[in-house]
Amino acid sequence: MPGILLLRTDGGSDSDAWHDVLERMGELPGMRPAGAEGAAEAEASIPRRLIVAEEPGWGGSARATPEEIAAAFDRPGAWIPDLVVLTDPRTARDTEARPLLAFSGSDGQAFWITPRQTAMAYLALHRGLSFTFDGFAEEAPAEWEDGEEREPEDEDGDEPAGFALETRTDPPRYTPPARELPVLVQETDLLVRTDFGDDAAWASVVDRVRRGRGAALDVIEDFGEYVTFVDDPAFAGATPEQVMAQVRPGADPESMISDTVLIADTATLREPGHPVRVVPLEDEVGHSFRVDAEVAGIMVVNLALGNMDLGDWREDDA
Repeated sequence: MPGILLLRTDGGSDSDAWHDVLERMGELPGMRPAGAEGAAEAEASIPRRLIVAEEPGWGGSARATPEEIAAAFDRPGAWIPDLVVLTDPRTARDTEARPLLAFSGSDGQAFWITPRQTAMAYLALHRGLSFTFDGFAEEAPAEWEDGEEREPEDEDGDEPAGFALETRTDPPRYTPPARELPVLVQETDLLVRTDFGDDAAWASVVDRVRRGRGAALDVIEDFGEYVTFVDDPAFAGATPEQVMAQVRPGADPESMISDTVLIADTATLREPGHPVRVVPLEDEVGHSFRVDAEVAGIMVVNLALGNMDLGDWREDDA
């Protein structure tokens, strides 16, 4: 079972920082305290788990090392999380980002990550995010093992992975939906409708995505082969985080799909150009942006082929 282990290491000495971390992460599906009973039924429909525990011995001035983390799971039948994330004295000092110390479960890479970035990665964890974690390790490495005489406070100037998410005016945060949402199997790329107030506008969005740039020139194209349009009222009012949490990979690992999910929300239906929200599921997970509907089809095709990356399209964000 893919998952993340979140550890509180301050022994209860800084409740404000700990509660702030949990608040930023949100009420994530599959989240439970260590040793909690009755989780198996919930996990049947949630392909990931987030275990929250207290382990004061792994914090303080004597930080845990990758070797110590690996040794803690070196026993028969032990569940091995994809990521171990723990509070650190820096978590309490840096009230803006609340950085957490993280270890990749695959090879023990250590890096700094924010609570919101941890939460967004968790929502897509079942897809396999080893390359994403490698990117975090390059972006915000924890360098206390490099032999340098470096005071802990010196690291405070280094931005953790996900710093931009913590400083946004509209930071992402998962909240449980009012009702259980359907699972979205990604056999092709998906465009999920979450606003149902204007059927004509929705029809225009679908047409623009299908026909691409040709829509303005009365040229017939059809990207419908690559995009499934999800017109299900069950998703009315769903947030981007709720939608991304429901996406599951298709049965064919060779399917040509991008690592994103597209959303047609209120802004999409009402604004000129019908800008759809692009929600990354692997690279840049959590950092959503918008593109006009008429380029969405060609975008997902190029992303799937590897001809372009998200940064090439983020520049068009209105």
